[in-house]
Amino acid sequence: MTVGELIETIIRMRGRQYGEDIMMGWLNEIEGQVIEEIVNRAQGYNVTFKPLSYDLDAEKELTIPTRFQDVYIHYMLSKIDYHNQETERYNNDVVMYNSAYDAYAAWFRRENMPKRGASFSGF
Repeated sequence: MTVGELIETIIRMRGRQYGEDIMMGWLNEIEGQVIEEIVNRAQGYNVTFKPLSYDLDAEKELTIPTRFQDVYIHYMLSKIDYHNQETERYNNDVVMYNSAYDAYAAWFRRENMPKRGASFSGF
């Protein structure tokens, strides 16, 4: 899924309630979190997060594969619902986001070896 596809999906689902600049801020939050908490903890990965811009990065592929696109979708929807003070929708979106995030994290960890951390020796 590309940045542009995600933004268009969100607009189709909730309308154009917030501008691209605000939605890109939310997207940068989750993209940075995924890179820091999941991707960069695996061997062979040392991705430097660079904030995305709608104008420059609309065609850029997001970090999470399309099969786990619900991570992005439900995160963005939860942000909209939170700011609109739609508590019930927000709660539903957060549950769906957490489930999708956990599924992606588990899949990524199964597919990639963790980085070696510090270890003790000589005991």
